[in-house]
Amino acid sequence: MTRPPMLVPSASSQGQNATPEELRLDPAAFADTYLPRNEKGRAWSLSRHQRRVLARAFRRDPGGELLFQLVLWGEMKKSGKTFLAAVLVLWWALTNADTEIIIAANDFDQSVSRVFRTIVQLIRHNPALAKYVKIRASELLFTHGTVVKAIANDYRGEAGARHSLLVVDEPWGIINEASRRLVEELTPPPTEDNAWVLMVTTAGFIGESELLEAVYTRGLAGVRVDDELELYEADGLFMFWSHTPRQPWQLGDRGERYYAEQGRSLRPATFARLHRNEWVCAESTFITPELWDACVDPEARPLLPTHTPPLFVGVDASTKHDASAVVCVMWVGDRLAVAHHRIWRPSPEAPLDLEATIEAELRALHRDYRVATIRCDPYQLHRSITTLQAAGLPIAEYPQTTGNTVAMGQQLFDLLTGRNLVLYPSDELRVQALATVGIESARGTRIAKEKASKKIDAIVALAMACVAAIEGRPPTSDGMPTIVYPDGPMPEFGLGSSGFNFGGGPDPWGHPE
Repeated sequence: MTRPPMLVPSASSQGQNATPEELRLDPAAFADTYLPRNEKGRAWSLSRHQRRVLARAFRRDPGGELLFQLVLWGEMKKSGKTFLAAVLVLWWALTNADTEIIIAANDFDQSVSRVFRTIVQLIRHNPALAKYVKIRASELLFTHGTVVKAIANDYRGEAGARHSLLVVDEPWGIINEASRRLVEELTPPPTEDNAWVLMVTTAGFIGESELLEAVYTRGLAGVRVDDELELYEADGLFMFWSHTPRQPWQLGDRGERYYAEQGRSLRPATFARLHRNEWVCAESTFITPELWDACVDPEARPLLPTHTPPLFVGVDASTKHDASAVVCVMWVGDRLAVAHHRIWRPSPEAPLDLEATIEAELRALHRDYRVATIRCDPYQLHRSITTLQAAGLPIAEYPQTTGNTVAMGQQLFDLLTGRNLVLYPSDELRVQALATVGIESARGTRIAKEKASKKIDAIVALAMACVAAIEGRPPTSDGMPTIVYPDGPMPEFGLGSSGFNFGGGPDPWGHPE
């Protein structure tokens, strides 16, 4: 059997001879010696702060036992956490024979595509290691009997695992019972020497990322052991929780440009979590006045009846308590624009008559405009959907599942942030927009209302219409989206001083000529 390469003395990339014992005890020495190239095939070296953290985290007692069975490494996005986890997996795999290493995450795709794929690329770009390992789709088989596995969220399937290292990538996203039980099931077994757990992550959501939050709180309750670096020790737990950018690409002009762009693109709470590594509430402001007002064209008006261009319609309905709304959007060049909206405000004393209001409005839209599709939640509108489908309207169910609501929230936010949604002035739309909050989770961001008394139904309908418009715009041969018009090509749009105008045709906004 071919033994791993660290069983013989070698010279490190730092020009120092490393003994097998030094390589076994010191992950930095291992990286210097056997990983001269990073996952992109470029020369690299551990940074100063990484060396200090590693030296402190992997100390041993006089009997050779690791002082810490749980290492939590928390840094902001783009700090090299995934790469570092890959380095530590290779170090442990090649210095410990006949054991297992498990790489878990909040879903299988992430565990394979992040840490595991980085490990594979490190092996391929450092050929001295390649002959000691066989690479499979989700496993690495080392010649001295050690196996590295990337696993899915199946805690029952992993019962009885014989592993000495569990790597949990981004545990802030472990929020469901199956994922949490997976980590609990994989608590390091006492039968494996020096078994330990590595968690690499950014901050999570207060009250939602409960597994990570418990570990983080335990670390903060420990002793801070370094004045410069955010290092904590707490009864078998070692935690590095940094709020400071330290990598070269995070500093200087390059870092300043990157963070400025991220600040413009992300909501404040998201920026704080990803780029300052701060815990945030899942609920935060979704649409600010500045974000909404920047997309308003003061010259724009609702679209007058016309059969060009096609409209994409979203409907959100309530018969007694919430408002109900119909919102239409259309493509204007490469941007979406609100074309029409209608809001009804029912009450328990005067409930909404769906047939006389929403159904009548949709029939009128179908008669007076070219309606491409209508999306609506079937909860209150199942009978209306069936009736209108029988009448020939292109209406379809869009249930408010987690996946759909996240798609709606993210699509609307992206359109507003990129100023790719043109709005006409409307106080009632603006009031509802500013009443929204974003509920962020591992699955993404969904729209909710700030208070129960607030109404946001028009914004929900707008988000549904935007999703329908994005999905209903087929690509052209050059990969760019376009619309196919059964009556011929769409008239050319031209940019006027205040917004958009049909070239040589009527103004879709209803402006006087």
